[in-house]
Amino acid sequence: MRISDFWMSLIKEWKRNPNVGTFAWILHRVTGVIIVLYLFPHFWSIASSRGGAEDFTHKMQSYESPLFKFLEMGLVLLVAVHMLNGLRITIVDFFLLTKSQKALFWVGVVLFLAVLVASIIAFFPKIFV
Repeated sequence: MRISDFWMSLIKEWKRNPNVGTFAWILHRVTGVIIVLYLFPHFWSIASSRGGAEDFTHKMQSYESPLFKFLEMGLVLLVAVHMLNGLRITIVDFFLLTKSQKALFWVGVVLFLAVLVASIIAFFPKIFV
């Protein structure tokens, strides 16, 4: 499967069934893919520790720029979206709450907004220092 096929299948699914459940499904897939793509450079950075303390310190210092601090906040938000949606799916599946799926989605949105505010408070001072 090509990457373009993946994105096109998400668009087709949204056009076929445009509702909160489909949006949550697409959001879960997209955040999952982005998190997996993040893992490759993360492992590469951690692997630099095998070259010694100096190599590792140099690698970690390269991530001290405002851009990387901003991306770090984005990673926290991606993980929060993925985690909250995964918890929603688990609750719906295990407790047979398919009829309250939309309400659970909005509960997840409120919790995400709380994480967003906490992330802004925690990360923004570090971005602009």
